[in-house]
Amino acid sequence: MAGILGTLWDGVALRRERIGADPDSPARPVALPAAWEEGAAAALAALAPGNGPVVLPILAENWIRRVTMRGRRLGLLDSPEEADGLAAGLRALLLSRRGAPGAEVWRDRGREEARFVLNLPAFLDAEGGFDAPGYVAAAALGVRVLDILGQGRSPRLRLGFADLAGLLAAFRLPYGGEEAQAVAAAIAALTRGAAEAESGRLADRQGALHPVALIWPEPPAETAVPGLAAAARAALDAAAASPGLRHAGCVALAPADAVEA
Repeated sequence: MAGILGTLWDGVALRRERIGADPDSPARPVALPAAWEEGAAAALAALAPGNGPVVLPILAENWIRRVTMRGRRLGLLDSPEEADGLAAGLRALLLSRRGAPGAEVWRDRGREEARFVLNLPAFLDAEGGFDAPGYVAAAALGVRVLDILGQGRSPRLRLGFADLAGLLAAFRLPYGGEEAQAVAAAIAALTRGAAEAESGRLADRQGALHPVALIWPEPPAETAVPGLAAAARAALDAAAASPGLRHAGCVALAPADAVEA
C-alpha cells in the first residue's frame, strides 16, 4: 500500500465484499470505495486477473503505473511531474466513475487493442446539467492513455462512451425519440471533437501524421441538454483548428465488458 499513500486513494473509505464475477464464478474478497453502488464489486472481480483478493487502489495502480512508466520510457511524457499529473487525473476519473480503460488494460493483455470508456451519467453535475468541460477533459485524458498504450504509433484509437440510456433517463427523454437522437448526435460530436483536438495537441508535440477532417456530420443546433450543442460545436471547431492530427481516428464503438458495469 506504500504507493497509495499521498495519492487520491489515501483516506478513501473501502467496503469489503466476497463475491464472484458472476453467480457461477468462485467468490473472492473485493475491497472497493464504500460510496460505489451495488454491482461494482462483481465487476471488479471480473476485471482483476487471477482468483485472489482484489483491492481496487492496488489493482488500479498496477495499470496506472504501467501507463506512466511506458509514457516516460517512450518520451511521450516529458517529465516526472507530467507523469504524476496524468496518474492523478486517472485516479480522479476512476474514483468518480467517469472513465476507465477496458478490461484488456486491467488484465494486462498487451496484445489486445486498448480502449477507454467514458461513463455518461457520471458527468451529470450538481444542478442536473451535463458537465461538458469535464467530459472534454476526460476525453483528452483517454486519448493520452490510449496513445501511450499504443506506443505512440497506433493510427487509430478506441475511445468510447457508455450508458447513453442512463443519461437520457436523467433528462427524462424517451430512448429513440427525436430529442434523444439529437442528444446522442451531440454527444458523439463532442466526443469526436474533444478527442481529435487532443490528437492535434499531441501532433503539435510529436509531429502530425494525418490531416484534419474538413467534412464531418453537423451537430444539432440545440438539444434538450442545456449547453451540450454549443459544447459539441466548440469541440469540433477546436479540432478543426489543429495543424494536423496524430491519429486517423480516435473514437470507436466496441462491445461492452466489465468496465461498463
